[in-house]
Amino acid sequence: MATITRYDPFREALSLRNAVDQLFAQSFVNPYWVSSSQPTVTPMDVCETDNGYEVNVALPGVKPEDIELTVQQNTLVVKGHYSYQNQHHNKHPEQGKPQQQEQHQSWLMREIGTGTFERTITFPKPINAENIQTNYENGMLFIVVPISEESRPRRINISGGEGQPKKVTVDSSW
Repeated sequence: MATITRYDPFREALSLRNAVDQLFAQSFVNPYWVSSSQPTVTPMDVCETDNGYEVNVALPGVKPEDIELTVQQNTLVVKGHYSYQNQHHNKHPEQGKPQQQEQHQSWLMREIGTGTFERTITFPKPINAENIQTNYENGMLFIVVPISEESRPRRINISGGEGQPKKVTVDSSW
């Protein structure tokens, strides 16, 4: 028995779009390489812990002095720039030395990005900006962001007798 399905013109359009996306992804010429002034996507992991948040940002080849970390309310911003330059990029003859004839070069593949990056994270709980800790090691930026004491959960004990006003005590060791 044959199955009858309804014709959906959008299904064919989506498969065409996927085919074109795959063509660009596998092609030698990637349209995203054209402009180096476009911000680079920097991979990062954000994890919530009992004491706050841990943020890990992969920044291979970035010098610590090229990274800027700012905090405003619950928002953390990591920005900076990749300054990778190889022997084929920005050749300038040194002063006082005779200029040698430069060789012609053709890139076969160029995937190491240059340019700026910026990542913004807004945390759901208020953070303690005064106690943020950072460590930069082997191209990884590790950021520990504690939550503020006001946003930590507290246990409230209720005591009192019949007809008496209830005394409320707050225990912050919950």
